[in-house]
Amino acid sequence: MRTLLLIIYCVFTSLSYSQEQKFTPKLKLAMETYAFLKGQSAALKKVGIQFPELQNDVKAVADSSQLVFGRAEKNIDQFLKYELDNVEFTSMQRRIDSLLNEHLKHPIQKEEYARNFLKKVRFELLLSKADDIQKSIISFAYYDAPHQEVIDGHVVDFTTNRHPKAEKSAVKVIIPKSWRAEEAEMSETVQQFTSHDGKGSEKILIVVHDLTAEDKNIILNKKTISEMVSSHTNIIRTETITIDGLPGMMIEVEEILNLSDTRKKIRMLQFMFAYNQKLYCLQGSIGPADINQNLDRHIKKYEPLFRLIAAGTQIVD
Repeated sequence: MRTLLLIIYCVFTSLSYSQEQKFTPKLKLAMETYAFLKGQSAALKKVGIQFPELQNDVKAVADSSQLVFGRAEKNIDQFLKYELDNVEFTSMQRRIDSLLNEHLKHPIQKEEYARNFLKKVRFELLLSKADDIQKSIISFAYYDAPHQEVIDGHVVDFTTNRHPKAEKSAVKVIIPKSWRAEEAEMSETVQQFTSHDGKGSEKILIVVHDLTAEDKNIILNKKTISEMVSSHTNIIRTETITIDGLPGMMIEVEEILNLSDTRKKIRMLQFMFAYNQKLYCLQGSIGPADINQNLDRHIKKYEPLFRLIAAGTQIVD
């Protein structure tokens, strides 16, 4: 018999979608992660039933999993019920149950296999690998409070030092572990990070502009910031801030995108400061979204996260 953990991975990868189901990458990620978490719970239950002497170990592992894994499953359940209609949600649950019944129908051949499974689950709970499954679990565990991922220490450090797109710049930025690093189209964008392991609509951009000799002593305020934004951008609010002891500005803007066949919009919080003849912009954004969609609640949900990232940014000369 294959190991229990391998069986769970099989359930994770066995969910299929008909051609008529136009699910977004984020929705597919949620469904697959949901299947993985359901599979792990079912396998733990099977171990406890078949090996009563391991029930205390099973309970300890199950209790430990509630902090992140249990929270992720609860948030995914709510997310799926919102995104799917009743027929789709029920069909998905039945598909998962069918896969689990099929893969877990045979007895576990040896107690050794059950103990190894418990050991591997304990290791998974450490969230130290940052592989695709762990990143998706983390992303949904903090779906209702994205900033808590940073507060709980699930972060990676990113530095512009020696980056080919940011010569002679040196800032260190903390990034949520569940966000994926991606190449950005704009030359000034050193690095782009996208939520839900690259499948979300929220982004963090690290942008560095070289200042001209004329602008090297620029003072950031509402007037100078207003001169930087395009005519397609609406400034919603501004605020003076400090980043690593340097004066800066935070602006909230909404930009209209005139695409080839439609119009979209992006809501952004931009945290700017100048240092050593460079203008740094740490941008957190939502979208692109439909032109008529109200993004107020969405940006407020992610504002604490974007502020934490800005507040934790350091000069590392």
